[in-house]
Amino acid sequence: MKSLKKHWFKILSIIILTALCIYVPIFAIRKALDFEIYKEPEIETKIYTLWQVETFEGGSKARIEYLKAIARQIEDETPGVLIMVKAVSPDALETELQFSTPDMISFGTGVGKTILNYLKPLENTYDVRDELVESGKFNNILYALPYIASGYAMITHGTLTNNFHCGQNGYTAPENIFKNLNLTPIENESQYEAYKDFVYDKSVTLLGTGRDVFRVNNLNSLGRATAIITPVDSYTDLIQYFGVVKEDQITYKFLSYALEDERQKSLANYSLFACKNFKIYTDELYSKMEDAIFTCEVKNVFN
Repeated sequence: MKSLKKHWFKILSIIILTALCIYVPIFAIRKALDFEIYKEPEIETKIYTLWQVETFEGGSKARIEYLKAIARQIEDETPGVLIMVKAVSPDALETELQFSTPDMISFGTGVGKTILNYLKPLENTYDVRDELVESGKFNNILYALPYIASGYAMITHGTLTNNFHCGQNGYTAPENIFKNLNLTPIENESQYEAYKDFVYDKSVTLLGTGRDVFRVNNLNSLGRATAIITPVDSYTDLIQYFGVVKEDQITYKFLSYALEDERQKSLANYSLFACKNFKIYTDELYSKMEDAIFTCEVKNVFN
């Protein structure tokens, strides 16, 4: 009898052990599958594109760096968002648009007509100066907000004469200045070629951009030049605009960040100028240039 009990005890032990061997792995697999089904989903990456189209020379640094800094800030603040900032040549813009469109675009004078049909209407809730806001309108609707400004200056070694150079690129219209002064450039050349001619004494007077002001002012500071720099207070088309192609929380956030007060003040680090109703310079030359830009007629970017 005792032998029979031992026998059944062994059989029961084997049955229990076998059941555990079968059930435990199945339970573990089911739990693993449940985890796969119900675990927190990974954050999906959403990619935005911003094209930077430059049609004029700016200050001491590339304007695209201003945009890249904003892109990195938004990416840091918004997990899953990636903003690709791409430089696009104005000559290549029409071709690029045949294959793709950006979510946002930064552009200057001379390409407004090319991109107008892609832009969404905007509101000026950023305290951008009124005359600059007007330059971003078409049919009285605001499509582009100015966010970076620059200007021209007459730079001369002596008396203003007809020995005069001015770079022309087919996008901006400096002739609106020199024709009013009854001046004609000696040669049709790029802005940098015009600057070099002035530096190497091939011209007495240069109608320069903000980039030229930065270069020549540095030469003056180093004692390598004694040029007179007189900011132009009548006209400028050296304005960078921001347009929204895709209406989205991120694209409008980018625009608002580009026009934040502190970021606009940081344009002094680029030798460029704010588009808002305050000044950012105390330096004598740049303060005078800032005052001149504030009084300039500004060409409409879509004309």
